[in-house]
Amino acid sequence: MPRALLLVVEGAHPGPGRGIVISPRFVPGPGMPRTLTVGLELPDGVERTALAELQFAHVRGPLPPYALLRLPELRPEDVPPGTRVWTTD
Repeated sequence: MPRALLLVVEGAHPGPGRGIVISPRFVPGPGMPRTLTVGLELPDGVERTALAELQFAHVRGPLPPYALLRLPELRPEDVPPGTRVWTTD
């Protein structure tokens, strides 16, 4: 599976549990695992990888559910707005 852009970060917030939840929400592709490694491309060009977890909190009837992306090992200041989040596989 080629690298694909998941989202561009609008905000990073402490959530319940470890780490942060980033916005915006998104619709994950079919078969996307609930736990994955993502690539982060910060606005200043620095790149890194991070563990990510999908959280499904938005049910939309027959439409695919929205997901939030949790980064359990990071803090809000680690993921500034404008950071691009990519799949790594």
